[in-house]
Amino acid sequence: MQIETAIFLGAGASKAEGAPLQSEMFYEYFSSNSFKHSHDEMDRELASFFQLIFGIDVDHNHYDKSSFPTFEETLGLTDLAILRKEALKGFDIENRASKSGRLRNIAQYLMYLVAKVLDSKLEYSKNVHRTLLKGLNEGNKLKNTVFISTNYDILIDNAISEMRDKGFDLDYGVEFRNFERINDWQRPKAARSVFLFKPHGSLNWLYCPTCNSLEITPKEKGVVTRLIVKYQAATCGACGSPFMPIIVPPTFYKDLNNVFLSTIWNKSENILRKAKHIIFCGYSFPDADMHIKYLLKRVQTNRNNSLKFTVFNYHDGKKACDIESEQNRFKRFLGDNVNYYLDKSFEDFAENPMLYYK
Repeated sequence: MQIETAIFLGAGASKAEGAPLQSEMFYEYFSSNSFKHSHDEMDRELASFFQLIFGIDVDHNHYDKSSFPTFEETLGLTDLAILRKEALKGFDIENRASKSGRLRNIAQYLMYLVAKVLDSKLEYSKNVHRTLLKGLNEGNKLKNTVFISTNYDILIDNAISEMRDKGFDLDYGVEFRNFERINDWQRPKAARSVFLFKPHGSLNWLYCPTCNSLEITPKEKGVVTRLIVKYQAATCGACGSPFMPIIVPPTFYKDLNNVFLSTIWNKSENILRKAKHIIFCGYSFPDADMHIKYLLKRVQTNRNNSLKFTVFNYHDGKKACDIESEQNRFKRFLGDNVNYYLDKSFEDFAENPMLYYK
């Protein structure tokens, strides 16, 4: 199989189906009815954190959309404190005091917050991902395309899975324990594989740190339904250890040491070196994604032929200054071989992908 094209999916691709952007996550969560009526420990701790650290009273609606720090700032704050083995007042890392490890819990709760928001918001509202795959299949390009998604949701995952009866297998590029079980997630066959690499993790992956094994919850956001809702029963069937999510937060301080993520990053680089064209959909090339930029620069320079880039990231109401700044970011880093569509969205590309493949 010859990979010719890579489709890179960012947050804007999921936004097209109804997902909030990272800048909208906190407002969406704390303004929801489920939070307002929640007595869950996670929600109480998050409320305390935002009150004590940022002075935002999320329990009494003393905020608006502009009140919250960015997601990158909030996670960067907790990640940097943990990295430096320092505490924030009222939120310790590890000691013998009551509520020891409170800061680490907050860091995990923030990622669970993302999972819960995506779970409540994300369904196929417009079928954009399905429309894209349908067009690629009709143009006989699906098997020659690799997908790379920085999103945790499973929209593109499910869309590819639904193509099984048309001769395609979803291939994440990693080994799942499910492969060992009868009538479970089947190992993809090489001749049928459509690769989807998720270098920042996925909501349907559960990791056992004791067995160092990965399980997939097909068609289900297992991080939400198991690790959050039924967390006491979310244990490894082999050793009984609690499962963990594999979700890498959108900060400068990313921990990519997990063996499965390392495999995905390595395979992404190897397969992207073979591609001739990378198409960015709903991706703004944020500063915090330095690991992605490093990956792209390696595949751009470590090859014998040129690499073409195309960007679809327009949406209604996007300011001209934001468009100009974003275009400059892409071209400044990747060079002049970037075709940045000023007025074309992910939906436009999905509606007729073969037009842009040519």
